[in-house]
Amino acid sequence: MKSIKVYIMLLLSGAMLVGCSDDFLDRPPMGTLDEATYLGTEDGGFKLLTRCYLPILDHWTYQTMKFDIGDQLTDDTSKGGSDAGDRVVITEVARGNPLPTNGILTDLWNHRYRDAIAHCNVFLHLVKPETVLIHSGGALVSEELKNRWIAEAYFLRAFYYYDLATIFGNIPVIDVPLNAMDKSTITKSDKEAVIQFILSDLEKAVGSNKLPGASSLPASELGRVTQEAALSFRARVNMFAGNYQAAQTDLRTVINSGAYDLIDNYEDLFNSAEKGYRSSEAVFITLRSYIAGYTGGSVCPQMNVGRAGTGGWGGECPTHDLVSEYETGDPRLVHTILSSGDIFVKPDGTDEVHDYSGYDNFPQQHSRKQYPDFSRRPTGSLMDTDWSFYHIRYADVLLMYAECLVETNGDKQAVVDILNRIRRRAFVTSSPIDSYAKFRKFNIPEDQRVTEAIFESKYKVKITDDLRAAVRHERRVELGGEGLRLYDLLRWGIFVQKMQAFGKTPEGIYSGNGRNVSEKTWPYPIPQNEIDYVGGSLSQNENY
Repeated sequence: MKSIKVYIMLLLSGAMLVGCSDDFLDRPPMGTLDEATYLGTEDGGFKLLTRCYLPILDHWTYQTMKFDIGDQLTDDTSKGGSDAGDRVVITEVARGNPLPTNGILTDLWNHRYRDAIAHCNVFLHLVKPETVLIHSGGALVSEELKNRWIAEAYFLRAFYYYDLATIFGNIPVIDVPLNAMDKSTITKSDKEAVIQFILSDLEKAVGSNKLPGASSLPASELGRVTQEAALSFRARVNMFAGNYQAAQTDLRTVINSGAYDLIDNYEDLFNSAEKGYRSSEAVFITLRSYIAGYTGGSVCPQMNVGRAGTGGWGGECPTHDLVSEYETGDPRLVHTILSSGDIFVKPDGTDEVHDYSGYDNFPQQHSRKQYPDFSRRPTGSLMDTDWSFYHIRYADVLLMYAECLVETNGDKQAVVDILNRIRRRAFVTSSPIDSYAKFRKFNIPEDQRVTEAIFESKYKVKITDDLRAAVRHERRVELGGEGLRLYDLLRWGIFVQKMQAFGKTPEGIYSGNGRNVSEKTWPYPIPQNEIDYVGGSLSQNENY
């Protein structure tokens, strides 16, 4: 994001201690910068807004956590790692009865409140339409631009709060900057009140009409919030709350905007910045890139690629249960899941043979969506790449809309048309093989490839089909390994039954996923140290 730059601000305070007199204790602090003065500096307001976006770049508590929680607590993937004890905090949650002291839940809580929401609260407290702000170069920031920034901050606060609401359910709603004296007043709101707060923030973002439309967003600003991104996300929140009618209205607006489209080749979505991340399918995304001497990419490829000769740390291992969801001839399988024995070619012409044995990888599989081939690694390092993931992409928008139509007994033909549009892209126009590999186990052999005629006769969804089941199937295979499975299962009310069933499978028994899942599993426990910190005014969720 050209306009969302990384600023490093060092605010220095205090004075040098000289001599041995007590007089220095009475001296005013030297070098302090109060809020009003800071906002009067060049680009001070924009730097505060930038700080609201930066938590998304955190390697561990945002990027990898998207998959640790969204995928690895479900039947789609297991945690992987060097051994069963590696990142056992994920196993504890995946089993279904984590302790309130669990590390990953604590990290999520701390990051969203302290590193994300707190910065949004500071911005919204300090920056108003009437606040005088200065651009770089000395010109005043217009009221129109300030209103856009404010709308972005409201969206981002809602965006971070949603992560807390979908995991912990009942949480404190904090909408002002806090200091130590405020802690005893912190209490939790119930799930419904939290969702209403999130929707209120989104209404302030969307209803202001200050966010730019996607069609007018300069390419240099891709990654900043647009009106369509905010509407799509508000639909996601409403769907989680069971308000399908409201979600349907927002999604229809996004679709009718004409700003987005499905690209022809599913493979390009995850293997090309220009054809994928910057394509018409990216509704909301945080772009990353390797810039020598300045910044690396994301830790996700390093964490979630095979160990040993492949160079990764072995996380995010897709299950055989997920593989079995794909129909014969669906190229999305090859572009979603890697297998032990797959071969890529190194820059020196030698083979990189993927061997997923010898560590905690029961299914012997990894995420293809998180594996950047060598053409995308200028230094050879898995950290130095342009790898990114989508917060929202257009196929998700279409599938959410189809789900809303199903759940509100809407136009069945529209549901069928959406599903077949997505399925046709998958079966007919996507590459049936991995174009970047020398060998892939899941490449579609010639005799299983789907032509237009075969698709029309065999693979098209019909209006007489079980459309709810068809939508849920399509979400799993279209969005597999993209960190959305947990929220789908929770929203559909089938998390417990799915995970209990998975826990009885060989890979569920091995990984522990689902072993102790019950109606008391969700919402997950509030971190005990937070309850202790506020002196008991914050109570534990009743199911823990």
